[in-house]
Amino acid sequence: MKGKLVLVTGGAGFIGSHLVDWLIRDNEVVVLDNFSSGKISNVKHHLGRNGFTLIKGDILDKKIVREAVKDVDVVIHQAAVVGVKKYVERPLDVMTTNIFGTHNLVEECLREGVERFVFASTSEVYGKSERIPLRENEDRVLGATSIARWCYSTSKAVDEHFLFAYYEAYGFPMVILRYFNVYGPRQETSDYSGVIPIFIRRVLGGEPPLIHGDGEQTRAFTYISDAVEATVLAASKKDAVGEVFNVGSKEEVTINQLARMIIELSGNEFIEPKHIPYEEFYGESYEDIRRRIPDVKKAERVLGFKAKTPLREGLKKTIEWYREYFSQNLTTVR
Repeated sequence: MKGKLVLVTGGAGFIGSHLVDWLIRDNEVVVLDNFSSGKISNVKHHLGRNGFTLIKGDILDKKIVREAVKDVDVVIHQAAVVGVKKYVERPLDVMTTNIFGTHNLVEECLREGVERFVFASTSEVYGKSERIPLRENEDRVLGATSIARWCYSTSKAVDEHFLFAYYEAYGFPMVILRYFNVYGPRQETSDYSGVIPIFIRRVLGGEPPLIHGDGEQTRAFTYISDAVEATVLAASKKDAVGEVFNVGSKEEVTINQLARMIIELSGNEFIEPKHIPYEEFYGESYEDIRRRIPDVKKAERVLGFKAKTPLREGLKKTIEWYREYFSQNLTTVR
């Protein structure tokens, strides 16, 4: 993709900022971010650069959204309230931002006539489905609406329904990507983040990783450079329009294995993981998923995408980055 004007919402966040680094080599880039979780440090190396524009604002603000979308060719929508602990503690923020904010953006993109709209969805959409590996047309299996843990899955599924409806009604040029546990440098390491950065923060600080439950639940993790590649392909491949794709690795690992691998790669073998009950970390409004592994055949066939980074290699790069970051900042990422 070259010579485009690309809007990245949430562009100062983890995935968004890596996308900006990739895109700005051959395109002009506009970042829209409210900095609720994004960080200026993630994009500061682009400030003042020709072809880079930063807008501080919220996708819930229709006026700001209209300004950001003006004359844009491609929109990559990463902005959202993300993080399992946030789903449990702030379900209203999750639903409001992820549904109404996305609707604002889609309406303006339709009015502006953008060439492509790439939406960051999630493997959470599948819920508790046990039909492993998970295909894009798989049934969704969710818990009760009284369990706040499912609000994020629901919000992203509503967004997907909107996008399919806009595609059918108006030919809206959308592509949906369901990311599977993306990790890597720049990811926040607070308790509101994902399991890998939380484990790395604790292990590098000499503390045991806290494993919820028995630790035998499994996941497939996707290194950031692979997620970025898939996103750029989705923004440029003609046959991707109107489709949804899993973005992930087929490498399955238990959380117990993950913790041991991070301890080993960090060089802190004296640390022993600690198991805690789910309620101790999340409270009562939480349910876990035992296995979540993607079927990636569709992305391979249509996008030409296949994750390249083995988990061990990605973890090594990520740990090295955080070690350097912590040493420079004399603190942990929050």
